[in-house]
Amino acid sequence: MTNKRSANRKNKKELILEKAIEVFALKGSQQTTIADIAKAAKIAQGTVYVYFDSKEALLNECMQEIIAPILQSIIDETKSIPDTMDRLFEFFVQHISLVQEKPFIARFLTIEARQHEDFYTAFPDYNPLKKYVDYVESSAKQAITEKRIRNIDTKAFAMLIVGAMDYAMSQWFIHGNELDISSIAVSIRDILKHGINE
Repeated sequence: MTNKRSANRKNKKELILEKAIEVFALKGSQQTTIADIAKAAKIAQGTVYVYFDSKEALLNECMQEIIAPILQSIIDETKSIPDTMDRLFEFFVQHISLVQEKPFIARFLTIEARQHEDFYTAFPDYNPLKKYVDYVESSAKQAITEKRIRNIDTKAFAMLIVGAMDYAMSQWFIHGNELDISSIAVSIRDILKHGINE
């Protein structure tokens, strides 16, 4: 009985997190209420408070339990690629593919999370894209060591790459299917491999 009750609680909590991501992504966390999330999950509003003290606590758990592992999985899938520049390109592609595969999560990450200033005051250590910046910077340093690229400011390079990914995804949400982000990814790969000089 205890194990069954524990499993039910876990399933209910996962359902709340899943629906919360969707509602946050569609309405924005500032405009979302606990009642909105409860309605999406088809549960009583009080049930949400059994698992989460506040909307901010729920938002934090969405980021820590859903967003962070997805970001880490993208890093894990690409870090074994031997060539550093191919690795960076595949990393870019994997992130962009979030749009097609997990649109609510992608929208939440690129558009919504940064807009909730109160959240970052309450949880100053959380920065969803810092993990990306650190990974790209580390890959760039390796590429310099291997003489794949010239000696550059790796922090600026990482911000350039992650910023381009982030902007491409946000523009896709704004313009929908009018923006061919796969083509943009290929063009960025060409620039990364061959530079901009004639």
